[in-house]
Amino acid sequence: MTQSPSSSASRPRLVLGLMPPGATPEDSRPAGPWCFAGQEEFFPDWETRFSFPPEPLRDPDAAALAAEEAQALCADIIPRVAALLCPHWQDLPETYWETLLAPWAIVAASQIVERQRRVRALCEAWGETPLDVELLPENCRFVFACDQDVVLYGALGTDFNHWLFSRLLEAQWPAAWRRVMLPECERRFPERETPPRAGLRASLKHRLREALLRLPFPRLKGMTLWQALRFSLALRGEYGGEDRGRSLREAFGSAATGRSCDLPLDPLPLFMALLPESLRRMEHPPAIFPPLGGRRLRAVSVAAYEDAEYRRALAVWRAQGQRLVYAQHGGNYGQIAAACATAVVEYSQHAFITWGWDAYTARGLGRGPGPRWIPLPSPQLSAMENAWRGGSGRLIMVGTEMPLYAYRLDARPTPLQLVRYREDKQRFLEALPRAVQDETSYRPYFDVPGSLEDAPWLLPRFPHVRLCAGPLEEHMLTCRLLVLDHNCTTLLQALAANVPTIAFWSREAWPLTREADACLDALAGAGIWQPSPESAARRVREIWDDPLAWWRGAAVQEARLEFCRRHARTQRGGLGALWMQTLNRLTKL
Repeated sequence: MTQSPSSSASRPRLVLGLMPPGATPEDSRPAGPWCFAGQEEFFPDWETRFSFPPEPLRDPDAAALAAEEAQALCADIIPRVAALLCPHWQDLPETYWETLLAPWAIVAASQIVERQRRVRALCEAWGETPLDVELLPENCRFVFACDQDVVLYGALGTDFNHWLFSRLLEAQWPAAWRRVMLPECERRFPERETPPRAGLRASLKHRLREALLRLPFPRLKGMTLWQALRFSLALRGEYGGEDRGRSLREAFGSAATGRSCDLPLDPLPLFMALLPESLRRMEHPPAIFPPLGGRRLRAVSVAAYEDAEYRRALAVWRAQGQRLVYAQHGGNYGQIAAACATAVVEYSQHAFITWGWDAYTARGLGRGPGPRWIPLPSPQLSAMENAWRGGSGRLIMVGTEMPLYAYRLDARPTPLQLVRYREDKQRFLEALPRAVQDETSYRPYFDVPGSLEDAPWLLPRFPHVRLCAGPLEEHMLTCRLLVLDHNCTTLLQALAANVPTIAFWSREAWPLTREADACLDALAGAGIWQPSPESAARRVREIWDDPLAWWRGAAVQEARLEFCRRHARTQRGGLGALWMQTLNRLTKL
């Protein structure tokens, strides 16, 4: 961790990294809430004691514009990165480089655009105040082994963000501030344990995963191996018709869209600092040749975001003029008001398989013909259809991630909104009767670097609430009542499984499209969704003695089924036949 020297008594310091031990609001100003990540216990009530600069992306329109700027920066930078990675990069089709680099480049571009917005807000708010600002030097080195490390230790890493803020600030330095240079540093984030070192069993599992990813239709979540093999057969024929895959340069590039984040420095060194070794050391084909046996369609696993070698195979496939189709693998798709990474990576291919929706009006979908939406029942949700069986008698409350560095630019809460989101958990539990608290379990999100404390912050405040551990699905399908404090995949699973559910969150923090808002209004009219933690707790008190009497009511079930039809479509029994028919038709579109 980067340690800070003492600041002059007469000049407060602006802290870009972690808040130094013993810092007070009088001598230190945090650039953002991430300054307290991992050390909240040393700064009690930091949320209210310290002052923060304005959140630049709190307004949904500003956030959507930032997402479009990140998309433009991503599309513009890909050829420049390709030129550094491969001496014969121009001999390979544009689609090769876009397919290979876009999942990484949009993550990097999102960080750069978001941090630039924050630097601008910092300078506007405090630029005339004399401050000592501790900077990391330009020659620091960060080595990320893979795409996952770029997210966990780059986008969410204190030291890398400190370095990135330093570069952006130096390019637009306020005259009233004074530089304090910290020592240079080097950080290495080793790749996950390789299969040979992990043992024979793990090695075989790794090889099986690689084999499944080679299938024309890899096994998606909730799908059986037999289904994956059947769906792969449906894609075996040569396709006809127009390829709907889009050029990122033409759909998102600054020349096509007019979007530019107006960076005060060349962004290429910033991107290269985030480039993982998996891409830096990759070998590229000398040329791309037409495929044997004609051009075909291939479905893509979500592993494409993290597995660079898998992505290379997809890039060769796409460069041969063949098609790719992505499929929905979680919540928020087709709902959130602005799309960023999904639009660049997933929606820009030939087609996208949804969990029921067939139209989407979000910002950030790019120029030109829109994506082809293919609504189908979700294998994951169909396996859970009406699976709730009750029995435990407990209320299960489920939380989500709370990153203090904004690392995605689609429509999600800002870091300071997440601070409020965590407080809403406390407000909800405080409003529950003691008897209900005694029957409540809280399910935190996974531990993620650079995030707010979750269960360690909440549970000590409510000693009668238990920690919910183990597979969430088992708890969800046996609970008395499920409570969700955010918009997520779990909501779709719960409604598909017919689990008695109460949900609440701030619409301002999770902005939706007009059509998705109408769906949420229907859930609100049935009492499933509540606008505040207090109203959610009030609904729990009203139905606690007999949740099923409320949940099985005609109005509630009608709202649930309508929501599932649009966003959590399921089908028992004949799922395979419908998918086969649709995939066969897709090869001819």
